[in-house]
Amino acid sequence: MKKFLIVLLSVSTLACATGYNPRYYYNQVQAVNLTSGSITDVSVVIVGSRTTLACDDVNKNAMCADIFGKRLYPQQGMELGWTHTDGSRKSETLSPTVPVTFGRAPLRIMMLINADGSVKAFFEQDEPAGIWDI
Repeated sequence: MKKFLIVLLSVSTLACATGYNPRYYYNQVQAVNLTSGSITDVSVVIVGSRTTLACDDVNKNAMCADIFGKRLYPQQGMELGWTHTDGSRKSETLSPTVPVTFGRAPLRIMMLINADGSVKAFFEQDEPAGIWDI
């Protein structure tokens, strides 16, 4: 166990010293409606990328989603826009961070639209990361 901790600390130190900057990929975008009713004109644009997603109507507890080929995550963020249940137009610019525990398997970008109009954005990954994936 002691040897493992020493190796892990050495790899971590080397990664920090060399400016380790892993490349992450994504292949899904999901905007989930957690409001009290239907929302309309949902649009997602990944900044600096050709990825866009649009849905006319998204019912309560439903999602606007797309699955596509693996793409490099550009790290400039994403823009989410929709017409809320009260008729007002809402938009958010989001830049969630990718957890370092994620590996090379493609990520899913999740955006949860809450009843108050706030958005929680994060990444999910189906396959667990191994120590050698990062």
